[in-house]
Amino acid sequence: MSEDRKVFLKAQGRLFTAFQEDEESQWKGPFYFIQGADPQYGLMKSWEIGDCDYGGDEWEQEIRLTEEAVQAINKLSPKPKFFVLCGDLVHSMPDYPQTWFQKVASDYPFSQDLRSELLSCYQSWLCTELHTALPGAQLTSCSLTLMKIHNLHSTVRALKGNEFKVDQERDLKTVLQKTDQDIPLVFVSGNHDIGNSPTPETIKAYCSNWGDDYFSFWVGGVLFLVLNSQFFFDSSECTELKEYQDRWLADQLAVAEKRKCKHAIVFQHIPFFIQNPDEENNYFNIEKNLRQELLETFHKAGIKAVFSGHYHRNAGGKYKNLDMVVTSAIGCQLGKDKHGLRVVVVTEETIVHRYYSLDELNSKGIEKDLMDLIISK
Repeated sequence: MSEDRKVFLKAQGRLFTAFQEDEESQWKGPFYFIQGADPQYGLMKSWEIGDCDYGGDEWEQEIRLTEEAVQAINKLSPKPKFFVLCGDLVHSMPDYPQTWFQKVASDYPFSQDLRSELLSCYQSWLCTELHTALPGAQLTSCSLTLMKIHNLHSTVRALKGNEFKVDQERDLKTVLQKTDQDIPLVFVSGNHDIGNSPTPETIKAYCSNWGDDYFSFWVGGVLFLVLNSQFFFDSSECTELKEYQDRWLADQLAVAEKRKCKHAIVFQHIPFFIQNPDEENNYFNIEKNLRQELLETFHKAGIKAVFSGHYHRNAGGKYKNLDMVVTSAIGCQLGKDKHGLRVVVVTEETIVHRYYSLDELNSKGIEKDLMDLIISK
């Protein structure tokens, strides 16, 4: 079995192979896990130069921060049950060659036939990297036209970021492989992983790299649901896949509603809300009508907490007795928080969580009051 499959592809067939339900469906006592979000390799450089549509051609800072996170986790004793990363693993967006080209070409006076010919050339051109203009490369009139579009049109900047994606993902995996082998890695898809408007192709690419985009697993009598929250944000390019998750989620919530688990906890990238369930729509939350519908559905099913990222700041609030937890980033900070991780302790009666800076967790570990909850029997 390849290293990638052992470490990064544990979510298969809507299950998480690191934990077996028949062994984990019963309560065994308190435990804890670590939640992180948004390592987002490349964003810190993009944010620094004021161009977040750019893919970020440097990510040394993010590598160092992720190494600090892994070091802090590996020091912990007892070990956490797992380490979950709630999306935006890297900053570069997936590639949308056809969608992008159609948008760009509409601004140029091309006939439909020429546009189709250019699109075919463009897709081939991307694959062969003709745009690098290597010595001896044969440049056709089509590819020269495409080079002009690629170099001059402003909307290409998001696409250009994709050239860094493979390297960003490779470097992130290199660091994450240093996590203690007894601490499984759980991955949640974010908008930078599958796109703001995901397609079947971008979702398939994510799943081939990181495992299923939604799945469930049990740990110590607690049901965990990992969701693709981009379906809640914009599913216009993948309506059928969104419907599959909807049906699957209804089945999972039925299990939770019948109280067949001690607790039920959800992981997703985009929070339902930042501070208030009634807040207005914005980039960092889910549209209000759908938000209210899902929050009430989750509440009725007995979901205790939803853990998310996306905001790059710590935030959150309550919907009835459901805790909406928004965790700041391992990587780029957009507020006053420090790069960090969240320690989440699950007891028979409650779920307690606390955000630690990487420096705090590395130097001091988990505070005594939380440790007392973890080791109590």
